[in-house]
Amino acid sequence: MSVDQYANCPCGSGKKIKFCKCKDSVSELDRVLKMVDGGQIVPALDRLATILQEHPDAAWALAIRGRLLLDLREYGSLAENADRFIRLQPSNPLALTQRAAAQVFSGDVDAATGSMLEALTESGREVDSFVLDVSSAVAFFLAQKGVYLTARVYASLSMMATGYEGSQMSASLLRELNGSATLNQLLKSVPKAIARPSDAEWGERYDEAATLLRSNKVLLAESKFESLKRTCAQEPAILSGLLTCAIWRGDIAAQSNYCKKLSACESIDFEDRVQYRALSCLVNPEDRDMTTETCRVTVDIEKADEVEIAMTADARFVALPAEMMSQMRESEDDVPPRSGFQILDRDRPESLDGLPPIDQVPEALGIVLVFGKQTDRAAHVDVLDVRAVDVEQVKTHLKYAIGDTAEIGVDPSDPLPLVVATQPQVAMIRFKTKPAEAEQMQSKLVEQRLPQSIASTKLAILGDASLIETAEDASKLFERTVVMRVVEQYDAIVSKSEDCLSKVYALAKLEPLPTIHLTNEQIETVANTDLNRIDSAELNEDSCLYLLQRAQQISATPAVRQFAKRIIDAELPAEMQMAKMLAYQTLINAASGNAEALRTLEEAKAFAEANSLPSASLLLSEVGLRLQAGDGEGFQQAIATLTTRHSNEPEVMAQLQQMLMSYGLIRPDGSPRQAPPNAGAAPAAESGGGLWTPDNPTAAPSAPSQGDGGSKLWVPGMD
Repeated sequence: MSVDQYANCPCGSGKKIKFCKCKDSVSELDRVLKMVDGGQIVPALDRLATILQEHPDAAWALAIRGRLLLDLREYGSLAENADRFIRLQPSNPLALTQRAAAQVFSGDVDAATGSMLEALTESGREVDSFVLDVSSAVAFFLAQKGVYLTARVYASLSMMATGYEGSQMSASLLRELNGSATLNQLLKSVPKAIARPSDAEWGERYDEAATLLRSNKVLLAESKFESLKRTCAQEPAILSGLLTCAIWRGDIAAQSNYCKKLSACESIDFEDRVQYRALSCLVNPEDRDMTTETCRVTVDIEKADEVEIAMTADARFVALPAEMMSQMRESEDDVPPRSGFQILDRDRPESLDGLPPIDQVPEALGIVLVFGKQTDRAAHVDVLDVRAVDVEQVKTHLKYAIGDTAEIGVDPSDPLPLVVATQPQVAMIRFKTKPAEAEQMQSKLVEQRLPQSIASTKLAILGDASLIETAEDASKLFERTVVMRVVEQYDAIVSKSEDCLSKVYALAKLEPLPTIHLTNEQIETVANTDLNRIDSAELNEDSCLYLLQRAQQISATPAVRQFAKRIIDAELPAEMQMAKMLAYQTLINAASGNAEALRTLEEAKAFAEANSLPSASLLLSEVGLRLQAGDGEGFQQAIATLTTRHSNEPEVMAQLQQMLMSYGLIRPDGSPRQAPPNAGAAPAAESGGGLWTPDNPTAAPSAPSQGDGGSKLWVPGMD
């Protein structure tokens, strides 16, 4: 097949074949591509090796060889190929991208980000699909490291590329990040650029830098912004440009630094300054401003068995399940503890028959691990995750259980982030009760304790003090406001109690942000961080549906509940009935508890029946909800209804099979693993789901089998 000499060379140099050094060997291209299309990868690699021996400057062969090596996961050979490619064409974007791919899969994500920026800088208007493929991989690994804003811009790069069909990985990553309840809303969108003053003397130079940045020429843009910064050090627009460059580079220290500088610019509105300062605490996983100190308490003991007996008998200790001990090793080579306990802030209830009053439910002060004598160490007790404020109380109870002669050591350990530190750590005590009663107790406990826990958590940004302790300190007004902005942008916090924030504001003696009133024409301008503050009363149903979908995408649960209820309560025309079904399904998923979800589901089923609408998704949801509620009869009825109405729909049956497999009820071939569950014996639902964030730090484990008189459940809040 003849080669068009005026087509772009496949080496990626941007030159026509006629003017590229590859012209003498590119005639072999068609033969190699036929091998690849036919699945003859190894012969294709052999042929490419021969071509490169005969034509050392055949950059097109290096370009194709790199793609094949990446597909085969031959990362060592890919690195060698990239080095040779770059020596041949130092500014070739495909060569730089191959180096980025080799670096990211070898674990050097920082270097990979730099190589990707070089590749983007050298790319023309149209970015090669290979560059977009690797940018998705870079985004994935950045997210795993907690560099969320940078992961977002690289994932968005492939999502916005016209005609690119390989954006599934990026789309999945963005859904994972947006749907995480423990990822702060401030990290779910990249900060918008601050406009420069219209009369700025340096406006033309700034516009050049901004144009380069919009064209993904980040390295060139950054050098121009740096030059501007030397003459206008405190100009918000310039700092904003440098912040965007730092996000592209994956430099989390620089991101935090520029956010802090922007928060200090008095020409910016107070609320914007607060948000920049809040973001500075979140972009760097190593930042300690929004954390609380924890300690590791250790003590050597004589006889481990005697200590275990003493702790078992002590009302301030509760034993952890034996199966958890193998998970308590710091590394695979370490010896697991003999036993484990939680040390409690109050005596455990004497009776396990029924739930105690809320004020008698204990919380854990730390995890106690008992180790026997080892070759290189005496028998000892380690207490993990003890907050600095609880150290003396923990030491007192340890001495009571072990003996006053014990010498107790205290060492600092990794601090707890705010979203974890504020959660009530309910003790792992098994009470004999029904699932609905346990859920109701959980709801009341969170409603009562969460606001106080948030307001009393000591944070580094407040000088290792709490919101309550600094409530009268006018000099810390800015920092206290920053803390509240961070708190109210965690869906894992605001979704648990409707009046939680108002109680925390009252304890902190701060004024909450006002409710936002929008017109239907303004809904697209509202920021994600403001969705929970919108008053929907003046909006029409179309606007509510739009905002519902936005809120659902980013896991803004209070907004989801408000907009869904507005749509459900509205009188909609026949063509919008499916919108009401969507609102029902969304409200079920956003319910504060299983009982509320089931009530909404029954309403939704009645609406679907009355309007002859498909209800398969509702019935699938019901299967899981009935199982979680321990409603064996309802579970089997939902299964029966599904199989009766939708047995001829392969997609629905496949979803049902996958669901039952995930609950461990059937094998992959469809055969049963166990008998259908009885009421009260349902395993807990899998909630949460961030790959890199602890989406359910207080999720309850599966419920054990039911005995006479009710089921034995883990108390809510246990992981």
